Amino acid sequence: MPIILLFDFIFFLIFRFFIKIVITIFGWATRIFFGKLPEKNRGWFYIMMLLSFLWVYCLVAKFFPVLFNIFISYVPGKTFFNFLRKFLYIICVVGIPPGVGAICALVRGVSRSDKKHIFEWLMKGYRYSLVLGCGMAVMLVCTPVIKVKRFLKHITADYMPMGVSGKGNIKIMDEITEALKRSDIIVTKKIPSRFYSLPVKMTNEVVKDLFDYMSDRELYLAGENISIYLNSSDIMIEGKHELVEKAKTAIATCFVENDILLTVSERAREAEHRIQDAYTEWHEGRADDKETFRTLREILNYGPESGIDYEEWALLSVQINAVLNSVLSKKE
Repeated sequence: MPIILLFDFIFFLIFRFFIKIVITIFGWATRIFFGKLPEKNRGWFYIMMLLSFLWVYCLVAKFFPVLFNIFISYVPGKTFFNFLRKFLYIICVVGIPPGVGAICALVRGVSRSDKKHIFEWLMKGYRYSLVLGCGMAVMLVCTPVIKVKRFLKHITADYMPMGVSGKGNIKIMDEITEALKRSDIIVTKKIPSRFYSLPVKMTNEVVKDLFDYMSDRELYLAGENISIYLNSSDIMIEGKHELVEKAKTAIATCFVENDILLTVSERAREAEHRIQDAYTEWHEGRADDKETFRTLREILNYGPESGIDYEEWALLSVQINAVLNSVLSKKE
């Protein structure tokens, strides 16, 4: 009996460790493949992914019982717990896809009185569950490979907010390439490896349908010790730490010359628009140096009272400094 209890204890430790590993990898995966999803959609997306993975796991385990045996070997055969296990399995197989469809309908704002569209979304839940479940299974394989590669090459990854959506990814890549070139960082467009692209390509259609959000893994920017991947609302910069920080500064400095936003909050974006407008008006001769300095001073004075967080304010400060340098350089 003590030996059986010891095995039970070891089993539950392994089971708990397995669940913790899956959740940890899932957290890494969503950041690697999707960037920072919008706050209002993030929770629903995570729930849908986890439920879909559980559904696919249950289906596969029906054909490969060994996947179930690692969890149920210690459940007595003719007990209430065995009945409960079978009941939960039926609930998962039958109930998860319509549940995912119901979440989809909620996210899309379908009215409860619109029975026809609700039914359509419930049926879509089966396809979405299959796509998201298989996508997560692939992520659980690809993510550790990417993390190991980063560890072995001593590289890190950071994220930079960027209003990519609607601007055209090729245009964004060209803007980033030009910005980095001014800081002597040379990058070119390349096709990413399957470890980076396959999970995204599997799930992009669903994510776009639900959240109007996509990650681009058709191309990425690659240079010596640096790689840049685009998502709808941010970019992932991967490389040596010093080079990643240098690239972020270069992008923040040069992006005052276009209408692509690097901030997220409404107040920060309002200030960023003002900085870009001040630069454009000065560059096109519609405002003189004094007017430009006055505008920038107003933004600087507005900063501490605005409620803008430190990271966004630091980014805006880099952009203000870039405009000041442009004006002062012309005067010399």
